Amino acid sequence: MDEGFELRLIEALQPVRGFALAQGIYHLFSSGLYERIAEGPQEIPALTESLELDASRTSGFLQYLANENYVTLSGGTVALTEQGRALGPYRPWYELLIGGYAETFQQITDVLRGKGYASRDGRLVGIGSCGMSAFDALPLVRELMSDLPAAPASVVDLGCGDGTFLAGLVGDSATVTGIGVDPFAPEEQTAGGLRFVRSGATDYVRDTVAPDAEPDSSRLCLAAFLLQEILEQEGRGAVVELVRSALRHSGHLAIVEVDHRPADPQVMRHGLGLAYYNPYFLLHVLTEQKLETDRFWHELFQEAGASVVSRRVADPSVDSTGLEIGYLLTRQEGAAQ
Repeated sequence: MDEGFELRLIEALQPVRGFALAQGIYHLFSSGLYERIAEGPQEIPALTESLELDASRTSGFLQYLANENYVTLSGGTVALTEQGRALGPYRPWYELLIGGYAETFQQITDVLRGKGYASRDGRLVGIGSCGMSAFDALPLVRELMSDLPAAPASVVDLGCGDGTFLAGLVGDSATVTGIGVDPFAPEEQTAGGLRFVRSGATDYVRDTVAPDAEPDSSRLCLAAFLLQEILEQEGRGAVVELVRSALRHSGHLAIVEVDHRPADPQVMRHGLGLAYYNPYFLLHVLTEQKLETDRFWHELFQEAGASVVSRRVADPSVDSTGLEIGYLLTRQEGAAQ
């Protein structure tokens, strides 16, 4: 008998452990268990009854998490460990990668065999992306807005997801209004200075921006992680036209994208490069999205008749890879539109 087999088996199964644990943490959040346990130790029978969960199955689930040191169990009571409590701020990453893209990774072989794009849960992708953006993209866009000649009176968020990004952006000022555009936006309504429209970005811009429109300098258009979608689904020409149309609609366009550098060892040896960007780059190969390089976007903006007013990266205390980039664009002088 090979005495080293068990040790090699343990090592070989660590990705399986990680797979199950990522699912477990996501469902700890999505089931409502995390919020309740975060309030303080909970009696399991009362907890499962209030959340309408099966008591026996939930007890087994909590035992699994206890073995991974995220909760403790004592006499029918469950509590979060320090490790479990520390998870709270990182919920959006689980909502995006596990809630939004778990089904994507299950389809890798089919995609490799040319059976079309992998599917994803667009609603959860939007929720996770907006939640993550509070840490990186939202401060980045605020920095871009500080480069504007004057504070905007309105913001049009093309691809707004669940609307929390836009709400955080305009919530800084009682005088700024916002329009959120997304197929998965909240029901069309006006509340708190916000209005939501369930529409694709290119359809919305085409239907609302006249070809001879003069830019409204008091309006800012925003496209966060949107151009990658349009590039793969509708082509480069559609992205060029969206940029042109957005700059006919507003004085400036703020864009957030990710610099595509999966073969750059400097990035991929970075801790966040492996923990986040490596799976992020992979899922973009599988789904109907296309990441591109910083140089590519600069060339496309030039083609669209746009000038880059400023370029910034995410706060290095949150993401020091330099991969998340923000651009503030305006129309080139004398550019044909």
